[in-house]
Amino acid sequence: MASDKFRIAIIGSGPIGKLLACSAEPHPRIELTQYEADTLPLRPSFGYGIGPQTFRAAKVLNPEFGQRFYEESFKDIIWMRWWHSGEEDRLIANVDMPEGKVFGRLGREELMHLLDDSLPGGMSKDEIQYGKRLVDVRKTGPQQLELVFEDGSTDKANAVWAADGVNSFCRKLVQGEVYRPPSYTGMLAYRGKVDAGRVTELVGEAFSKETYCFIGVKGWHVLIFPIEHGKFVNIAAFCVEPEEKRFRRDEKVTLEQLLSYYPGRGSKIDTLLKLVHSDTHGGCQRLNITHIQKLETLVNPELCMTLFGDAANAMTPHMAGSMSCGFIGCTTFLHEEWNPLIRSGSLPEDAPNEQIADALVQASQAYEEKHLPLAQKLVNMSAEQGPMWSGGITDVKTLKERPLFLWSSADDKN
Repeated sequence: MASDKFRIAIIGSGPIGKLLACSAEPHPRIELTQYEADTLPLRPSFGYGIGPQTFRAAKVLNPEFGQRFYEESFKDIIWMRWWHSGEEDRLIANVDMPEGKVFGRLGREELMHLLDDSLPGGMSKDEIQYGKRLVDVRKTGPQQLELVFEDGSTDKANAVWAADGVNSFCRKLVQGEVYRPPSYTGMLAYRGKVDAGRVTELVGEAFSKETYCFIGVKGWHVLIFPIEHGKFVNIAAFCVEPEEKRFRRDEKVTLEQLLSYYPGRGSKIDTLLKLVHSDTHGGCQRLNITHIQKLETLVNPELCMTLFGDAANAMTPHMAGSMSCGFIGCTTFLHEEWNPLIRSGSLPEDAPNEQIADALVQASQAYEEKHLPLAQKLVNMSAEQGPMWSGGITDVKTLKERPLFLWSSADDKN
């Protein structure tokens, strides 16, 4: 490590890790480095729902990226079309967005490319260190850290921004004795992306071009939406499973296993599930749905370590709140606390490490104070939404109540 640089290690290179890297105000004494546990090529990726709060946070934090993010997303003034998933086989309702707002969809790979294109000068996606799974962080002196990786290698840093996901190792280091691992929510998901042409051929053209949520039968629900400029359809099939299952990553899903979770399904869901099993690009993924039930501190001042995204506030995917909460958190930290400090000149070009570390901790603690209450509320709401989707409920007002709060959660960003 160059002795004249204060190095901030970003752990994780998903959307939140990249958003931090491309949106932090540069400072002549501060250097960002990024580490990723996975190796190339990365696992197949799918898609995101993007509410107005996510678009808002992105534009406030990083206007150039935010504009491209908005332009590249598939947008609609209809949130989703609710279709009865049983033998009734009928439209329940077209659920509109609030006036003046849109809902977007975007493939993960598309989002990652946009973020890579937004990285600052001197930082490149090719410089991300892959295959670096963090197993320890040791304090070796004042404002000095040693990062220890699973492959036996080490590196130096002065601070850590952790965006290492729902199973974050860094969360253990930040929270210490109060740390609890993510808890299982009683739901599974099977997901994949299939050619839009196949969905058009077998289910209907509208179902390859628009967002549908299949509800109305107790025990499960299925969400589908187009990604990658309409080339693929992202399919996420959720189901109730009270007992947590332990699956190997390489364990194949059988069609019999898959279909057994969706009794009472209509012909469209039967076809979509068979497409997920047989025609999925990247394979059919099976996931236990977990979340952090009670959020704890996001900052460890001793290690100068701060949590972001799912590492801070992992939640269920049931109302598209996880990524948006991460975007809002980054906006709160960078736009409201850290970047103004850099721009104001409060940290001179020759600021010593101690001054930079103290400023980072103060900004992180202010971020925690603002972000934690909102994040906890969204975690709770998202956990409530899943059982409602899969509870056979079809009432528009009841099912829309929680997303309405989410969609307004970034309105105070300026």
